[in-house]
Amino acid sequence: MEQESIIYKNILANMSDGVMTIDLKGQIITFNPAAANILDLKEEDVLGKKFAQVFFEYEGNDDFNQAILDAIYESNVGHRAMVDFDTGEKKVSLSLSTSFLQDRRGGDLEKVAIIAVFSDVTEVKQLRDAEIRLTEDLKAKHEELRDAYLKIEESNENLNAALKRVQVVRIVATIFIIAIFLGTGLFMWNKKPAAKARTMSRSLESAQDVTQLNTFVVQPRSVSSTISLPGILEPLKVVNVVSPLTGKVKERLFNYGDHVEKGQVLVKMDTSEVEVRYREAKAGFMKSLQQLRELKNWENGSEVRRSRRSLTMAKRSVESQQRRLDDTERLYAKGIVPASEYESAKEQLHNLKLDYKAAREELNSVLERGSAENIEIARLETENARVKVRYLKAQMKTATILAPVSGIVILPDVAKDKRDSKTIEKGISFDQGQVMVLIGDLEGLSVKTRVDEVEISKIKKGQKVIVSGDAFSDISLDGEISHISSQATKEGDIPSFEITVKVKHLSPEHRRWARLGMSANLEVVIYGKSDALMVPIDCVRSIGSDRFVGIRDKETLKIKEVKVETGITTLDSVEILKGLKPGDEVVN
Repeated sequence: MEQESIIYKNILANMSDGVMTIDLKGQIITFNPAAANILDLKEEDVLGKKFAQVFFEYEGNDDFNQAILDAIYESNVGHRAMVDFDTGEKKVSLSLSTSFLQDRRGGDLEKVAIIAVFSDVTEVKQLRDAEIRLTEDLKAKHEELRDAYLKIEESNENLNAALKRVQVVRIVATIFIIAIFLGTGLFMWNKKPAAKARTMSRSLESAQDVTQLNTFVVQPRSVSSTISLPGILEPLKVVNVVSPLTGKVKERLFNYGDHVEKGQVLVKMDTSEVEVRYREAKAGFMKSLQQLRELKNWENGSEVRRSRRSLTMAKRSVESQQRRLDDTERLYAKGIVPASEYESAKEQLHNLKLDYKAAREELNSVLERGSAENIEIARLETENARVKVRYLKAQMKTATILAPVSGIVILPDVAKDKRDSKTIEKGISFDQGQVMVLIGDLEGLSVKTRVDEVEISKIKKGQKVIVSGDAFSDISLDGEISHISSQATKEGDIPSFEITVKVKHLSPEHRRWARLGMSANLEVVIYGKSDALMVPIDCVRSIGSDRFVGIRDKETLKIKEVKVETGITTLDSVEILKGLKPGDEVVN
């Protein structure tokens, strides 16, 4: 058994791949030399320690940590991943495989540890990335050649179409000339005025039987015109849920895609680091508060009293030495004491006067520290410390993150910001203000679509839109245009503008079937009128820029020509804005 253990250790020691084993308590029990070399760590700094203690301290290695966490949460399958690991000195690309080690205990297989095997594939990844870039460049060149070929083919088709149009114009011109000659001949043959031949007026005295003419009674009816567009269902609005503090996730209490209610607990953050900063800030506040109190009572404080005592003692020393000097001077004048003693007394007095001056300056300096300006500075510092304590205390209270609105929990868009693409798991770090999840508000729906430059002039804000879809064909929703982009973007060679349709309210029943990302069909009502006067298109005749309709008088049965003003035209009818009234009979 001992010999097998030695063999296993030699195998691990001589492997070129890194091997790390973590027991079910999270303790690292195996970390071979190759692993230490690849991750730039020392074996003695890793073995026997908790995985989180070693690796969660490194910033920027969330992908590596996430891969290990995935192996823990999804233990039924092995995992392979390509992740980056920042050693602090360099960044390496790893090919990482994880799986559970099993041991037969009591006749049953039991999971005993997680094994992670990884190798440095930095150079391989760099070569692969270079190959991908080369492939993309070749693909782009191929697409350019294809587009050039398509444009040439399109030009050929346009040229053929133009030639056909020229032939049609020639034929039409020939027919027109023939018609002119025929009309001239008929005119000369019949000998009738041209004006009478062109008039639209008819009467019962004409050769025709007016009772045989087709008539149409004008009645008001509803008319509308729509534009059909495709779209995708999105939430009415998306609310960002951000991290209230810099720290690690302690607990996640939701699943992505779940419907959550406003005020529901989503995440609990670990407040250990904030608590340390809170205690430090509180200690700083207490110190600054104590200093402010001392400054407010500074003149009665210990330092001022000590400086006053020093000044008094220095003054007394000067006065005492002055008396001694006077006595020595009288004795020196009588020749009782030598000149050296007299000079020594004078020097001592001089020194004591200097000490007295220094003591007075020291007292002034100490008193200055209790000035109004210094008290104001201390007050401001105390207020700053108090605000910091309140801020950190509030941060600890926000460690429990609640849903700000009711809706669907959405993972942040990886394509927009890779920094915000983390999956929330226990131990994952977030910066203060970093987006953690998104909540789609389903009080209503938003549908985005695009309109080309030909139709955009017909679209106006506030226009009614009927929203339907293949997945909810029995239901139609009422929406309206809420946004029209002022800048076009090109999809291919055609400029188009983004528009947004809002359905402001969904019933509880609609919320049950609504799914984000569903396709939708939009009918934009660009014109609608409930009492339009519509006549068949054949009843309207044009003379120049004017429009005329023939009306039959109900009593005399005579037909008179009336000038009208027209509106919208449908496939078979024309709207009459002026010139007709309900009940009129028009003829064609």
